[in-house]
Amino acid sequence: MGSENKHFDINKIAELAKLNLTSQEITKFESQMQDIISHFSSLQKIDTSNFNLNYWEIDDNKITDVSGLRDDEKSNSFNEKEIFSNTPAKESKFIKIKKILDR
Repeated sequence: MGSENKHFDINKIAELAKLNLTSQEITKFESQMQDIISHFSSLQKIDTSNFNLNYWEIDDNKITDVSGLRDDEKSNSFNEKEIFSNTPAKESKFIKIKKILDR
């Protein structure tokens, strides 16, 4: 099945993202989504048979060749006072945010 036949339910995506879309926006986003999928479907035509799919060697979901990775470095972080100075509400040592999920 080609990706150009793939249909995305914009209403479902909007519901999951908690977006209220007008019918014009839904039509617009459906068209844009189709354009995006059509654009990226051209990637299916690229021959990747001689391409090394693993940039790093992976064995049992663990990277075994770390020669290309940088060393971890300790760096200064924000202190608690700096962090909480920019928050509207806090509770104990946590930033308090407005409830967004009905669960």
